[in-house]
Amino acid sequence: MAATQRQKDITTYEEKDAVLETLKTGFIFTTIGLFFSAVQNTLDTHNHGALGVFTRTGSTITSFAAIGSIFAATESLSANIRKTDDWRNSALAGCAAGMYPGLRAHSYPLLIGGCAGLGIVLGVFEYSGRWEGKLAGKTMEEQKAWREGFIRKPGIRTFNSQSPTSDASNQ
Repeated sequence: MAATQRQKDITTYEEKDAVLETLKTGFIFTTIGLFFSAVQNTLDTHNHGALGVFTRTGSTITSFAAIGSIFAATESLSANIRKTDDWRNSALAGCAAGMYPGLRAHSYPLLIGGCAGLGIVLGVFEYSGRWEGKLAGKTMEEQKAWREGFIRKPGIRTFNSQSPTSDASNQ
């Protein structure tokens, strides 16, 4: 079943426009960075006024923009090269985006930790079905069968077939 599903995904894969995805995600993350920079500027005491958003805390904007753009570009390019859209693309893109703070700070531990941390978190998030979960797109019967797979059936022993009283009498 898994092999036929993978073959189906390969034959129906549509290439992503890496440049468009990068620009869209970069713009979204730039906006988020601008918001956080404005919050930082508001909470600090200084005499730069409203332009402090760009002059004092503007690096927050560029950091968010770079991380979002790196993630989108890597995910799109990985999906296009592999001809499939799965959790591995997100894990690879998360690793690439997580490297940015380490590169900026010239710190190998931060580079490796960011790669591992963001790669694992985003890979697991994508693998688990994003916000919809694993049961998204399944019929009610398939959902019920999947859930019943976790419930232990009465009369079936999972550890030892002997009862605790028979162990005590044998000693």
